[in-house]
Amino acid sequence: MLAALQADLLKVKRKWFWFLVFLGPFGVISLQMVNYGVRYDYLVGGSKDVWRDLLGNLNSFTSLALLLGITILASQIASIEHQQSSWKHLLSLPIKRRVVYSSKFFIILFMLLLSCVLLFGGTIFLGLGLGFGSSPMPLDDILISSFYPLIAGLPILAIQTWLSITFDNQAIPLTIGIFGTIAPFFSSNIPDWFIWKWPTLMGDKEPIWYVAAGLAVGIVILFLGMIDFQKRDVK
Repeated sequence: MLAALQADLLKVKRKWFWFLVFLGPFGVISLQMVNYGVRYDYLVGGSKDVWRDLLGNLNSFTSLALLLGITILASQIASIEHQQSSWKHLLSLPIKRRVVYSSKFFIILFMLLLSCVLLFGGTIFLGLGLGFGSSPMPLDDILISSFYPLIAGLPILAIQTWLSITFDNQAIPLTIGIFGTIAPFFSSNIPDWFIWKWPTLMGDKEPIWYVAAGLAVGIVILFLGMIDFQKRDVK
């Protein structure tokens, strides 16, 4: 597994993927910098908890950026093998198929975790920069806001990895991913079983339910994808 991860890291080393890793949290933080810069008195003047309000404003964009990031990263990392027609060569090496498959998944997960770390740090610096240092900093809530959506979104990561590896035509996984991303934001009637809704942490259940469900369902879908990849003929 370590050798496969190192090989995949080398493949993405000189690609623009790392720019996307930084762009997500940077974009979310920048939007709120502009929001508070324009409406500071309105947003802060009547606020009873400035940190909690800041997290609420950030959360409205965090899940959107995360879901789009999952869709794009999964597609682009799988495209490296598709475009170079290197699947057969890769699978002819003395390495198990499930390792090849899971390596792609964990590389994307690592990138997304890095984005979450940057979002966590960016949230703290944004709050301090806005003058919220005099109020108690809710580190627990900042951690939840930064990392819970990713854990809740693991099923989506597993699905997009599966689809992106399966289809040569990346229009299919991209279309599914983008539709799933925007659906919860255009309809308040999306049921809780719709997994693209889970990273928003909004619904009839507590946020921890979406996190636990995301972890469990994500592992199941990851293993289903590995089983399918082991049986599938590749070109």
